[in-house]
Amino acid sequence: MCPHKGSKNEICTDNPPTSLPPDPESAKGKAKKIPQVLACIAAALGTLSSGAVNGWSAGTLTSLDADPDITMGTAETAWVASIISVGSLAGSVVAGRVMDKLGRRTTLLAMAPVLLLGWLTMALSPNVAGVLAGRAVCGAATAFLFSAGPVYCSEIPEAQMRGRLGSVPSLFITFGVVLSYLAGAFFSWRVSCYICCAPVVLMFVAMLFVPETPYWLLLKGRREDAEKVLRRLRGPEYNFDAEIEEMEKKMTSVGKKMEYRELWRPRTRRPFFISLFMMTLQQVSGGNVLMMYTGSIFLSAGVENHRLATVYTGIVQIIFTVLCVLLVDRVGRRPFIVLSTSVMGLATIMLGVYYLMNDVVGLAWPSWVPLATVLVAVSGYCLGCRTLPWLLSAELFNTTIRSTANSASLFYNRLLNLAVIQVYPFFAEAAGSHTVFFVHGSLSLICAFLSFLLVPETKGKSLEQIQEYFESQAAKKAARDAEKSRHTGEAAEEGKGNKAFQEEV
Repeated sequence: MCPHKGSKNEICTDNPPTSLPPDPESAKGKAKKIPQVLACIAAALGTLSSGAVNGWSAGTLTSLDADPDITMGTAETAWVASIISVGSLAGSVVAGRVMDKLGRRTTLLAMAPVLLLGWLTMALSPNVAGVLAGRAVCGAATAFLFSAGPVYCSEIPEAQMRGRLGSVPSLFITFGVVLSYLAGAFFSWRVSCYICCAPVVLMFVAMLFVPETPYWLLLKGRREDAEKVLRRLRGPEYNFDAEIEEMEKKMTSVGKKMEYRELWRPRTRRPFFISLFMMTLQQVSGGNVLMMYTGSIFLSAGVENHRLATVYTGIVQIIFTVLCVLLVDRVGRRPFIVLSTSVMGLATIMLGVYYLMNDVVGLAWPSWVPLATVLVAVSGYCLGCRTLPWLLSAELFNTTIRSTANSASLFYNRLLNLAVIQVYPFFAEAAGSHTVFFVHGSLSLICAFLSFLLVPETKGKSLEQIQEYFESQAAKKAARDAEKSRHTGEAAEEGKGNKAFQEEV
């Protein structure tokens, strides 16, 4: 029985290593919510633009294929979908250092014209090479937006709102994907590029009116500016002294040097591996295959009016991503991840069964079956797999290493994304679509089980509390290792003594 009283969803701190200490009572006063919400929405407009980049191929591959000026084959199809990951890989190498050097807000502002350039290059391109070049530029920009957006939205809000506001970037990714679906369904692929570049202009204007994060300002020794930002975000009735002192205390304890080798130190190693696991889960689940090849999958499965079916998929994404954002601070991160991967796995396997029966066995099933299974799989993906890896990656690390860790996680995520998206059309062509979806579904179910064992619950915890938890776990492990080493040494000495005694006898 858990000794801590509270919500039934609160995980006891005497329970497994995947639980975190409870939030202590605070006398900070009531903070205003609207300034925090508006600041996070402004930053999330950048991920809305990135979502449009990711989803663009799903609604326009068939339009590109029908364009007489654009030559499309299996290789071209794969590259149009996946080349954004190549650009993201290049961008993610430096995104963390740029974010720490310039600030989260300035990074978002600087990437707006770059992303706009990518969209315009695609829209004005005379051939597929130009489309690929524009997609690569967009991919490079999204690396910075995916890094800076979630970090900004994890450092701006107070702990009680961080789950919901920290998930806003992922919610806006969904909005961006749906925007690209609608643009591709009702307009030519060139016009869709102009439509999809609108959010980045809005982001640039909105970010001019919001502040830098207090964490970054403290990191640069600008305490007075950090206090002004907290007063602006939390309101005049909020006592931010305790919050800012807690931030400074943690920065002093971990230092201010931001190096990749910090990721391998005991206090950071476990959060880093959890972050990498979450990125693996997001990619191997097959969700991004369904997102980026939506129209092609519906066409190959015989779904009537594949363009309208793609729009249905977008609507489902919005509904279930909003549901995740609204409930994640009540239910918790881990339950949503387990549920998401389980639903995703079962539905994807069912889609594989449909392809097996239809293409291999020759038993035709109704065309609504693949539509229904894709909608269920997408709903499962949006309940956690899409949203929570980015949230956890932003909140598991201490302030000085957060942007570096996010960049490393993003690099790994984009590498996996490139492999999965690039391989899909060739894999489906060689082994059959049923094999592809059986593999993704099985991996999703494995990830659901591992998530239950490995993913910590961070619901309602401040960033400092999360850091303290992992530091205490590292310290306990070091103490156990030292004790074990001491006992091993004593046993060895005792063995030597017994051997010497026997030799004397």
